[in-house]
Amino acid sequence: MLQNKKILVIDDEAELRTSVKKLLHKEGAQVLAVTNGQEALDLLAHSAIDIILCDLVMPQMSGMELLRKVKKQYPEIDVVMLTAHGSIEAAVEAMREKAYDFITKPFKKITLLKTMEKVVEKQLLEQENRFLRSQLEANERHRILIGNSHGLRQVLNWIDRVAPINSTVLITGESGTGKELVAREIHRKSPRRVKRFVAISCAAIPENLIESELFGHVRGAFTGAIRDKDGLFKMAHEGTLFLDEIGNIPVSLQIKLLRALEEKEIMPVGAVSPIPVDVRIIAASNRDLSAEVEAGHFREDLFYRLNVVGINMPPLRERKDDIPMLINFFIDKHNKKLGKSVKKANSEALQLLLQYDWKGNVRELDNIIERAIILCDDLEIAPGHLPVILRDLRPPAMPSLILKDALRKYEREHILQILRQSNNDKSAAAKTLGVSQSSLYRKMSELDIPTVLQ
Repeated sequence: MLQNKKILVIDDEAELRTSVKKLLHKEGAQVLAVTNGQEALDLLAHSAIDIILCDLVMPQMSGMELLRKVKKQYPEIDVVMLTAHGSIEAAVEAMREKAYDFITKPFKKITLLKTMEKVVEKQLLEQENRFLRSQLEANERHRILIGNSHGLRQVLNWIDRVAPINSTVLITGESGTGKELVAREIHRKSPRRVKRFVAISCAAIPENLIESELFGHVRGAFTGAIRDKDGLFKMAHEGTLFLDEIGNIPVSLQIKLLRALEEKEIMPVGAVSPIPVDVRIIAASNRDLSAEVEAGHFREDLFYRLNVVGINMPPLRERKDDIPMLINFFIDKHNKKLGKSVKKANSEALQLLLQYDWKGNVRELDNIIERAIILCDDLEIAPGHLPVILRDLRPPAMPSLILKDALRKYEREHILQILRQSNNDKSAAAKTLGVSQSSLYRKMSELDIPTVLQ
């Protein structure tokens, strides 16, 4: 349980420091030891520490004084105090100052280990709570994969196939198609879902910093490295690491990434020994990586190692059947965010949205619907609420036929969405739609909507 935990021991007794260090090392911890409080503060200024084991009575600076300074500057570090018999009152005072626990000297090895394990359990619980909160926030921020087109159904089928296994996945597709959503859905359906999903865009990190971001670094590894830093691989331990725009990773770093995948261990910048990691890698690219391999810009062995399972996210122009459903989703999303009550896009606006080529894909549709909701003071989005580039589109060759089909599909998807939101309560759905219950049943029959939704 203490594996890779960084523990700082502070005690002026050399024999105790040595024995504690040796004991905790055997449990897999990384242990540092100093003789007094000032040395501890100097070390904390450039080293990340998980737990401090501190003597209560020390020369120069007392353990109580050090405790107060640590909790003020580094409140996330848990401190366990060591106290001799006869100073229990002081130990209780330390607990009031936010020490995690205290151990009375002399102590048995098992007592120390059990206390350390309790600290780690507490930290893991806090980490899990933070993770769950972040996941809830992420679910609010990120869209889900929406649609019923053939192309999207194929993607969803692949997600179900690869989620339970640990193989690397390479997701390809144009920008804005939702590659990160696919990665998040794979993680959400995998056994790793209780651990972190960590995402990074390789195109957004400067070339001279990306190695440190991925693998971490130790103090003094380069100018400005004033303390140890964990990389994203370590942050994603036992979870999923999503490497977006993997084609932008420098060739010089590709061999190190390949080694991390093959050996399941990383070497922080400036470190002398590797750190084992258990991470599932999902990568994504809007480039043709096979062409990048041919051009010598991407290592062939890394490409094949990443492309164990390949999933292609189709562009929105190839899944226009999904547009009405996506419009409804984005209207609902932005209504909540902006405090509006827009019901739908009217027939003319819908026709324009269906004609458009969507070079920016789903992300562009999301932005355009948000803009329309901001401009719309009515219950329906009209062409005037859309950008000029959409309003200037030519009408289709057979507008009546396309419009009829589009309206029928849009109407069906809109009613289905309201029924789902109402938990299939026809009375509530009819009120939301502004029609009578008998009219709703008649419309459901016309549109082949089942009375009981699956």
